[in-house]
Amino acid sequence: MTKEYILKGLGNRNLNIMFGDFCYYNRHTLHERYTPLGIGIIAQYTKEQFGEDVQVSIFKSIDKFLDTAKEKAPDVIGLSVYYWNMALNKYVVNRIREMYGKNVLIVLGGPSIDNDINEQHKFLSKEFPQADAVIINEGEIGFQNIIEKLFDSRDSLFKAPIDGVHFLSNGEVIQGLAVGTNIDLSTVGSPYLSGLMDEFMNSDYQPLVQTSRFCPYTCAFCVSGKLRGKLRGYPIEQVAEELKYVSKKYADRPHHTMFIADENFGILKRDVEIAELIKKCNMDYGFPKKVFFYNDKRFKETSRKVIEILGEINQGGLVLSLQTENPETLKAINRRNVTDEEIDDAIKWASSLNISTSTELIFGMPHDTKDSFVSLLDRSVERGFDQVWCHNLFLMDGIELNRPDARNKFGIKTKYRQLGTNYGSHENTFLAEYEEVVTSCNSFTYEDFLEIRNLNFMYYTVFSLNFQRWFFHFIRRSGVKLSEFFLNFIKPDRNESWPDGYIKFLDDLKDTIEGELHDKSSDVIKKAEIIYKDNNNDVGDPSRINVNMGARLIYQEDKWVKEVFLHHLKKISSDILADHDIKLANSLIDLALNERIDLKNVTDKEPMNFSYDIIEWRKIKFKIPLQDLKMQKAKNIKFLMDSDRLAQIDSFQKRFGESNDNDFYYAAVDFITPRSCLNHVLRYK
Repeated sequence: MTKEYILKGLGNRNLNIMFGDFCYYNRHTLHERYTPLGIGIIAQYTKEQFGEDVQVSIFKSIDKFLDTAKEKAPDVIGLSVYYWNMALNKYVVNRIREMYGKNVLIVLGGPSIDNDINEQHKFLSKEFPQADAVIINEGEIGFQNIIEKLFDSRDSLFKAPIDGVHFLSNGEVIQGLAVGTNIDLSTVGSPYLSGLMDEFMNSDYQPLVQTSRFCPYTCAFCVSGKLRGKLRGYPIEQVAEELKYVSKKYADRPHHTMFIADENFGILKRDVEIAELIKKCNMDYGFPKKVFFYNDKRFKETSRKVIEILGEINQGGLVLSLQTENPETLKAINRRNVTDEEIDDAIKWASSLNISTSTELIFGMPHDTKDSFVSLLDRSVERGFDQVWCHNLFLMDGIELNRPDARNKFGIKTKYRQLGTNYGSHENTFLAEYEEVVTSCNSFTYEDFLEIRNLNFMYYTVFSLNFQRWFFHFIRRSGVKLSEFFLNFIKPDRNESWPDGYIKFLDDLKDTIEGELHDKSSDVIKKAEIIYKDNNNDVGDPSRINVNMGARLIYQEDKWVKEVFLHHLKKISSDILADHDIKLANSLIDLALNERIDLKNVTDKEPMNFSYDIIEWRKIKFKIPLQDLKMQKAKNIKFLMDSDRLAQIDSFQKRFGESNDNDFYYAAVDFITPRSCLNHVLRYK
């Protein structure tokens, strides 16, 4: 150990505590950078408990963290661990040990810490053998208990159990009392209002705000499903001041979204008041222009009021996350969905207020089959959801389905894939993150997975990115199954004559989907490193396939779309649609192309003449065939812009205008939200 790394003594009772919530910095991770609220709250609480006896600092960048640690030795390090920063955390832990040996206390917390003792043993012995301890569930009390014992005696710190903390001793996990989900939130101050978070509010970080804690639902595929505790809210006065503080700070960056970190915003009656506070900030400061949150899974009256109050600034609209409707699957994952009647009533309510509706589905869970999931996809569209988000199940530390007994019981098999562009190099050490995706189990095969993965892409592009939605709602109302059309589109008869651009797109999509999957995580890392070196120590193309390939299909492949769509339509609907229906489908494709805003050159567009009331059709959620809305006299549809669209696009262009086309459009579908703002406003007048 060199002289510059000698640890100072504890006699002056002024501990240097450094917190890290690390992320990757490259051109594709801009939308994934958030203010480090979790460690910010724990740092704030620690400072309030120990005052001048501690010095706290928080970091997102490993470069800045390690440089700071070199300048002044830390006494304690607290790191937030999740699946998107595992490699970063392992690297930092090892570097700190190289610098200071065991003189620095390293504590881990976050969603990836499981409640199961066997998983904790694996985590501490195999994943992070250099760490001293993990904090279970919420971190404030457990971390406070460690600091108190550290002040008493460093030597006896891990001689007896510590409440809220688990650690290894002689190869066994020593567990303290579970105290991690019952802290009185009135005792937890705000890192925003203290100024602790200011450094992260003058940059590209998107603001996180938390108003309550705990999820009462026990879904086995979610990190929150393992928790047991009590739903609690922060003092409403503190929440109000935080909202105002954050809104003032971000008023000059309207393209940012305010993210509410509650797991079920709208579950508490007071959330109505908070929604009104957010709306008032929007009116007073011009921020947020968009807010994102997960509404209560059960969607009761409070949730309705919250969504109604937030109106157009609510990025997600109404989200009913069904995930699955297979009865056996729901039982296996400890989940109970809303009923069919509740779904229909909620969609009808939202439609009456012109609020968009969405559902999230997950393929890959126990007992689900390809056929049951395809039926759910088609049924979700028939119900009237504006957006259908289709995900593949992936496993990670901290969820019940990741445990060996669950994997064995359901015959779960997995492959590994790159996690976005979360990779890079630090001092000649390459670091990369990955996901472990469920690709087969007792109820479906790998071939089933690939077919659903392709459908996943199409449903996402159409119903989340709003690609040619007029055309697809028209053909489904005319008797064409969307799943059938999508599969024909993905797997055309190659003996027929197709545009070269179409075939190249399909080949690129196939190569991307199948090429991202690997049998070993090490292969994912090797591939990412090759990409990194081939791009002169920079990331390659975006690896979030749905977003990347969806943006490409929408903005860069429009030359062949009409020809291909009409060809497929005629093939599978020759006994359903007449010539005038095909002509109408043609016009709807043109309508979608004109409706899409040219993000690089925002100009006025010529009106289109239509004989069918497409605006009313959208308003009623496409519940009837468009042919039933024939107007007595054709009308001109105008393509308009409003101030919100102009402000967001202007802000976005200033930030991303110099990017290449792929990066520009990829970022656009992530940053400009709700995604309806990527389209013109349609009016007859």
